[in-house]
Amino acid sequence: MRLDTIQALRALAAYLVIFFHIRALELEAATATSQGDSPLIGGFLSNGYAGVDLFFVISGFIMVFVTANRPESLSTIRDFLLARIFRIYPTWWFFAAILATYMVITYGVPWDPAALAESGNGGVNYVIRSIFLLPQPNFPILGVGWTLVHEMYFYFAFAFILLAPRKLLPIGLLVWAAIVTGGALAGWTESFGNTFRDLIFYPMTLEFIAGALAGWLFVKGIRIFPLAAFLIGLVSLFVVMAYLPPPNRFTLIWGRVLAFTLPCVLLVYGAAGLGHLIKGALAKAMTTLGDWSYSLYLSHMLTLAALTRIYPVIAHKAEAKLGLPTELADMLRLGSPGILDNVFFTVTGVIAVTIVAGFSFYLFERPVLKLLNRFRHRQPDKVKARLAETTAP
Repeated sequence: MRLDTIQALRALAAYLVIFFHIRALELEAATATSQGDSPLIGGFLSNGYAGVDLFFVISGFIMVFVTANRPESLSTIRDFLLARIFRIYPTWWFFAAILATYMVITYGVPWDPAALAESGNGGVNYVIRSIFLLPQPNFPILGVGWTLVHEMYFYFAFAFILLAPRKLLPIGLLVWAAIVTGGALAGWTESFGNTFRDLIFYPMTLEFIAGALAGWLFVKGIRIFPLAAFLIGLVSLFVVMAYLPPPNRFTLIWGRVLAFTLPCVLLVYGAAGLGHLIKGALAKAMTTLGDWSYSLYLSHMLTLAALTRIYPVIAHKAEAKLGLPTELADMLRLGSPGILDNVFFTVTGVIAVTIVAGFSFYLFERPVLKLLNRFRHRQPDKVKARLAETTAP
């Protein structure tokens, strides 16, 4: 059974992150031009990074869901980890390679020399850790990959818990939560998880664990008031996003966990219980976008960054060769006075990232996953599909 409502939530999570990054590009352009331009995106979307928190809760929920009816054996753990590795790495390598190629063309090396010089991180070490999604002082080659470092930790830690009898799963999750909380309160974590110790005790792990506990309730048939849970979760998430202070050291470590975990858990738990109610064209569209969410998440900053470079060139040529008035050409120059440039960039940016994600999903992500799943030939197709359930942001 596939949870289409959870797929729809993946789409929501991805677009929250996209709008957050569009706002960041708007602010960056306004600062660069010093023309007093304000971003179009504001309100609760100012904290759209909450999409990552929603992704983490979804991930925990799905990990329990896909393993619930599997035998308690080492082969189950092996199959689980293979499914996660096949799911995460190929698409990550594809988009990381695109950015690395650009950096080689720009800097002569596949990294930003200034950033590595500041952190003291070595180039070869940086590339290896980026490729395998290991913790390090810098963000990986493709910045959004920092969340995948956490995801891979979640998967291996969860696989370790699966060594215990399945009836002990909630106890194992609670013990894990206690260890993370104790280590975090003791100050054994920092930044976004740039060492193995920081990663192990990073508070955002509690979001994955909370999602896993919600998944355990769901697979046990404890599905209480799903509609109420969904609505309360959705409204409270947007309210908290609207009133949480702008990102700072506290909000990005403990603040986001305290603010977003419960709303996201209610949202995911409720959505999973409403699967039978989701019908129609809108539901189909959201489910499709959910299928694309991993490609969407990995590719959107590359697409948006490309637009910030392409649009000014088009504007200049349109002025010089077509005589386009500057007022109209400025629509293509993010950071220009007024709101038209922001509207144009936001609308076309969302359309562009969606199209790129669709192409990526159908031409690369899905075919590669199908090819790799042939190595799991001993598993029935139904089991393969369940274990390969999309979870990554």
